[in-house]
Amino acid sequence: MPEARDPEQTRERMLRCALELFTERGYEGASIGMIASGMGLTKAAVSYHFRTKEDILNAVVEPAFSDLEAFFEKWGTGPLKPAKRREAIAGYVRLLVKHRGLLAFLAKEGDRENPEPVMRQWPHVGEKVAQLFGGDQEDLSERLYFAAVIRGLALAPVKFPEVGDDDLREHLQIAAERMLARPRRRPA
Repeated sequence: MPEARDPEQTRERMLRCALELFTERGYEGASIGMIASGMGLTKAAVSYHFRTKEDILNAVVEPAFSDLEAFFEKWGTGPLKPAKRREAIAGYVRLLVKHRGLLAFLAKEGDRENPEPVMRQWPHVGEKVAQLFGGDQEDLSERLYFAAVIRGLALAPVKFPEVGDDDLREHLQIAAERMLARPRRRPA
């Protein structure tokens, strides 16, 4: 059966097209009509799968949220012991690489003054990751360190779109271990 006639494959193509347009033009600058045009479909065909542009955005980010939920269920809230921390870092790096397209969109769109409701959840994800790897540090320099590291790791895949997933994962793993697997500083 041709891809365009399989509803699930068509839906997935729509989501990929939407993410590309959201990243290129911003959420506000993309439209359902543009998604339809980019796929050679009618606006009604897109609306059959998604009533609103916000429904499309929710469907675009849902896989990442599901993966992150499973990640946090597995690793808890931290802080982790060194051996477990290294395993969690590997899992986190896999997620960053898997969702690198979404991270590119978030890099451009994530700091908007009035983000869509689903986008308001992203800052909390960074806080949870910092908590997992850094714990509940009272020391301001440690909190700043983990905030910068988590943000930097999430932005790194965006800076190297030409690098394949396997190479990116390997090198990002090395960088993440250098930054996150180091012994935690104890307050004086």
